[in-house]
Amino acid sequence: MLHNKPIKLTVSNRKDFDLAVFMLLLLAIVAGLLSPYPASLTLFASLLFGAERTAQILIFSKTNNVKLISIMFPGGRVGLESDREETIEGFLVGQQWCTRWLAVLRVSYGDSTRKLVIRAAQQQGMDDYRRMKMWLRNDLCTQTASRQVLDG
Repeated sequence: MLHNKPIKLTVSNRKDFDLAVFMLLLLAIVAGLLSPYPASLTLFASLLFGAERTAQILIFSKTNNVKLISIMFPGGRVGLESDREETIEGFLVGQQWCTRWLAVLRVSYGDSTRKLVIRAAQQQGMDDYRRMKMWLRNDLCTQTASRQVLDG
């Protein structure tokens, strides 16, 4: 059946949110200009954005910005594939949420937990995103029986 097949989804990376951060800067500058102290608040918003950009360039430029594919299986098992590394196997640990346009998944592998952001617009087909939403809403991804068998 269709609901037993794994779901392949593209995971968003930091570069996918550059436009949203830029729009937030523009809104902060407009709010600063409309405030009672336009010069100081506009300067403050610009300095805040500049500090964020500088930190991102200096600190986060060393992180891999590879294309990451998430493969979800019924029962909560998740595989993360990239073109540079081996496949990472993990499980959904709960507290996932999804909307029409965006989903955040918490995946645990080993001793670490990673949050994955999945955007609907980034997927090849909307069917996989809809199936993932249905799995999360019906709690089909947090079955502990398969987790106990694979961990034990």
